[in-house]
Amino acid sequence: MSYLKTKYADNLYVVFRIGIGVLFFMFGMQKIFGLWGMPGGAVAFGTLIWFAGMGELLIGLGVTFGVLTRLASLFGVIEMLLAYLMGHVAVSGWNPAVNMGAPALLFMFAFFATFACGAKKASIELAMSKKEIF
Repeated sequence: MSYLKTKYADNLYVVFRIGIGVLFFMFGMQKIFGLWGMPGGAVAFGTLIWFAGMGELLIGLGVTFGVLTRLASLFGVIEMLLAYLMGHVAVSGWNPAVNMGAPALLFMFAFFATFACGAKKASIELAMSKKEIF
């Protein structure tokens, strides 16, 4: 499979990592601050959705800037699995085409990839300590 590798593989991965992180961060901003058409506005402090939004903010920042990327990705996998099971399967069944849970599953699989690969290039963690801590 080495013939499929390109000299830009690390750069393309960084674009993927930053893109996933920014999108996840935006979902957290939407929940916490009621931005971008959040139904009912900002969620109430201390509710389950508020904690999910704070998790999305922190996980998104960690993945975007490459700070403890693997740890943030691990928490992202757990959060998206719980979101899919509690928020989608419990309400409308297991089929993601019916229960609107496809974004949660896609983020979960993206976080599996970032967990496996780490931060790579363009990482604050690598710039400061020359290695990944976790």
